[in-house]
Amino acid sequence: METFADRVTLLQAESARIKQYLHSLPPDAWDRPSACTQWQVRDVVAHLVGVAEVYANFIARGIQGDHAPPPGWLPAGRGSAMAGAARTAQHSIAARERLGEQLLAAYDAADAQLNRVLAGLRPQDRAQPCYLSGGLVPAQHFIELRLKELAIHEWDIRSRLEPNAQVSPTSLPAIMTTIAGSMASGSIPWAFWPGPRLSAPVRYRFVVTGPVPYRTTLVVAGDRVDIEEAGDAAVDVTFHCETETFVLLISARLTLERALDTGRVIVEGDRRLAMAFSQWFKGV
Repeated sequence: METFADRVTLLQAESARIKQYLHSLPPDAWDRPSACTQWQVRDVVAHLVGVAEVYANFIARGIQGDHAPPPGWLPAGRGSAMAGAARTAQHSIAARERLGEQLLAAYDAADAQLNRVLAGLRPQDRAQPCYLSGGLVPAQHFIELRLKELAIHEWDIRSRLEPNAQVSPTSLPAIMTTIAGSMASGSIPWAFWPGPRLSAPVRYRFVVTGPVPYRTTLVVAGDRVDIEEAGDAAVDVTFHCETETFVLLISARLTLERALDTGRVIVEGDRRLAMAFSQWFKGV
C-alpha cells in the first residue's frame, strides 16, 4: 500500500515533468485549440493555475475547521460538472487574459505552493474534511485530485499537438481512485449530466482491464446515476475497455462512437442504449 509520502513524491514528480513539458512548448502552441471545447492551450494552463490556488485555499480553511463554501461557491455536495461548466470556462479565460505573459510563471508558483501545502500536511490534518462544491473530502485526497487534474489536462494539450498522446500511466491509479469516489470533482456522480427521468433505468456495466482493473455497474435513471458493485445481476449494456479508455469516456474526451470505431471498446447488449450513454457524460 502506498504511504502518504509515496503519494506526495508521485505528485511532485508528475508536477515537475508537466512543468518541464509546458516550458518546452513553442510559442505558437499556446494559441492552439485544446481538447477542451472552446479552450486554447493557454486557457487550459490558466485553469490549472486556478485549480491549484483554490485547492490550497480549501485545504488551509479545512484544517482550521472551516467547511463553509467560499463566497460565490455552491454548498458542498451541490456542485457538478454541469453546474460548474460555464463558471469554470469563464474564470479560466478571464485568468488567462489577466495573467498575459506571466501565465507560465503564475503556473509555476501556484503549482509549487499547492505541493508545499500538501507535503506539509501533518498526520492529524490529513483526514480533516475540506470543502469542495461536490462534497467534503479529506485534505490528503487533494493529492489524487491534483494528479487527476494534471493528467487529464496534460492530455487535453498533448492530444492536439502530437500523435498518440496518452494519459499519464503513472497517474491512472489516482484518477481511478477519484472516478470511483463519491461526489468529489472528477467522480462518476460529478461527471453525470442529468436529463429527463426515464420510464425505466438503464443499467450499464463496465469491465475495465489493466493497468488499473475496475468493475462497476452504473444505473442511469435519467435524472440521476447510482453506482453498484458489478455482480451477476442482468444489465442492459456491458462495456469492455482498458483503463485509459474508461477515463477518457467518463470525462468525455473520447466519444463512444470513436472508441467503437477504433476497437477501444467492445459492447455487449442493446446498441441503442449503449450509444445513449454519451448524453449523460459530457465532460468534467
